[in-house]
Amino acid sequence: MITLEKGTSVSKQAKIIRNHVRTKGVRTYVTGSDLLNDDFSTETQAGLKKTEIIAAIFIFIVLILVFRALPIPLISLLTVGISYLVSSNIVMNLAEKMSFPISNFTQIFMVVVLFGIGTDYNILLYNRFKEELSNGLTAVEAANVARKHAGRTILFSGSSVLIGFTVLGLAKFSFYQSAVGVAIGVVVLLAVLLTLNMFFMTTLGRKMFWPSRNLDAHGRNRVWGFLSAGAMKHTITAIVVLLVIFVPLVLTSSQKLNFNNADELSNTIESKAGYNLIQKHFPAGMSGTSTVYIESKHGLNTQKDLAAIDDLTNYLKDEPGVKTVTSVTQPGGSKIKALYLKSQLKQLVTGLNEANAGLKKGRNRVKPSQFKVGHSKLQQYHIATK
Repeated sequence: MITLEKGTSVSKQAKIIRNHVRTKGVRTYVTGSDLLNDDFSTETQAGLKKTEIIAAIFIFIVLILVFRALPIPLISLLTVGISYLVSSNIVMNLAEKMSFPISNFTQIFMVVVLFGIGTDYNILLYNRFKEELSNGLTAVEAANVARKHAGRTILFSGSSVLIGFTVLGLAKFSFYQSAVGVAIGVVVLLAVLLTLNMFFMTTLGRKMFWPSRNLDAHGRNRVWGFLSAGAMKHTITAIVVLLVIFVPLVLTSSQKLNFNNADELSNTIESKAGYNLIQKHFPAGMSGTSTVYIESKHGLNTQKDLAAIDDLTNYLKDEPGVKTVTSVTQPGGSKIKALYLKSQLKQLVTGLNEANAGLKKGRNRVKPSQFKVGHSKLQQYHIATK
């Protein structure tokens, strides 16, 4: 176990340590809580990039199927992408300058929510724009009507999402508080969709739906028509069917609450492999210890303060799941008997008993007459020197 100052990045410190501990013929690992968290952040960012790519591909395919036009998916991804980039930078600056709540999952939350609802809002807006064009309006007129009517629905829907994520800021758990960043993303998204989309609609007009020439806004789908009509006619039956399907899934769910980021890492990553190796031979908290700091206005080196620290150490030891606690009074995780009054009194009593035993033996060997003479000389010597 070594401790380094946090002057440089964790990855650079780990690289320096690897260069020093690398030994030919010996497999070595560098691990620790900071390094595990750093690797977790790296893996999260890699996962974020994959999420962005998958979301873009999926949205592109969906918009192609819905509108059968090439410009629409590109414009939708561009507007939502700009919203994400702007809001992401706002959140990061707030986190740096104003301690805004943020976590490794904030960006993932923003990608999923913004691309999801952003695409939904764009479909609603483009459909209304397409409908007005088919009615013979010019591009400017159709865009204004779409923004007036579809934009109102978008604002109402976006406001409910905004309120939901804003309320998470009242949560006491920082992980949920970090989702407030999505609320900022929703504000930026609504502003971009209702402004930048106007530019594309008024500029491109009918060209937005190229190569499709059919501007009928609403097509009918037999499958969805059958399902929706059936659900409206047999509401209770539909609810019962949904309960039968989903209730067993909820009851049989075996997910457990876990705050250990290391479990999210692959076993092939060096820090996780070293972490697993330590777990086999040492207590679970050895590789990532938790430290309790005591704030005091004076030095904690008096007998009273050390006794209080020792009591706290013993209290923490008795907590369920805690195996080892080290402190200034128990640096090795166990009591040093020589430091305690009971042990010291025992040694003192033992010494006194040995001294008494020695005096008894000496008294038995010395004759009473010799003892009196010696005692008389001792008194004379004492008086003379005084």
